[in-house]
Amino acid sequence: MGLCAGAEWAYDLVEQVLPRNTCALIKSFMGFKMGRVCPYFEACDLVVGETTCDGKKKVYELFADLASIHVMELPQTKSAPARELWAAELHRLIERIEEVTGRTLTAENLKQAIVEVNDKRRALQRLNAARKASPLPISGKDALLAVQIAFYDDVPRFTSMVNALADELEARVKSGEGVAPKDAPRVLLTGSPMSIPNWKVHDMIEKAGGVVVAEELCTGSRYYSTLVDESAGDVDGMVDAIARRYMDINCACFSPNQSRIDDVLRLASEYAADGIINYSLQFCAPYQIEATSVERAVNEAQIPFLRIDTDYSMEDSGQLSTRIEAFLEMIG
Repeated sequence: MGLCAGAEWAYDLVEQVLPRNTCALIKSFMGFKMGRVCPYFEACDLVVGETTCDGKKKVYELFADLASIHVMELPQTKSAPARELWAAELHRLIERIEEVTGRTLTAENLKQAIVEVNDKRRALQRLNAARKASPLPISGKDALLAVQIAFYDDVPRFTSMVNALADELEARVKSGEGVAPKDAPRVLLTGSPMSIPNWKVHDMIEKAGGVVVAEELCTGSRYYSTLVDESAGDVDGMVDAIARRYMDINCACFSPNQSRIDDVLRLASEYAADGIINYSLQFCAPYQIEATSVERAVNEAQIPFLRIDTDYSMEDSGQLSTRIEAFLEMIG
């Protein structure tokens, strides 16, 4: 179950313990906890954190007084030793969950979980494949919301509902029905994750007459584009398969991260994007710095590119809207 984040909350409390220039994602989930308004935080027996950036790594130290927490050490490379470390971290997590729940992980229930979550990813792949069509059968904001809900909803129920939605979208594609004109500028978004209820940039793009056709984000294609190998029969083999799948995600915490740039260009081609917008949360050093490499590659591919640094507030909405409108006019 994902923790609450994606909106400003209790920043007056947060900024008593964190620097003001901490990224919005960290300040948000810290604010939801300190303000005691996130039901998942208040009800859970265990918070699982991960060291995807220095900010998260240090803020979890403060959680010792706020919640029972288990922090996973995430490697920063994709080397063979790094994969071994990550598999060991998964085994350490299993031990902690068994301790908290009083239940033992078996090959049978882990196999079932792998299949169920893979089915969820397959459903999201169907939904997003429909976005390759022109006209677009679903708004980018609605498609983003579906992925955001995937972090919270019951897995089989979510899979069933998304497959039903994909059926509807495929019928719309077949009949030529769309949510925007066929010549609407098509935009690919890449960069920082967008936690619910952060739909700010999608909303601005689509109100300005563009359509978001794909997201190269952790709340986008990175979440559902690859599956866990289902062939293993024992717990160790399945854990290794899980470790391999998650180490293949192109998060900006990895260095080098050429595969992310390759994915951006591939998605731009597959979804016929007219332009690419790089969205970075302010003070998120991994994504803000990596945006320079992404921009160079996109410019070399001669695809129009816009770089946005923002947070969860609406204070910069006027300026952002003006920049986005100008970008859409250029690529349109």
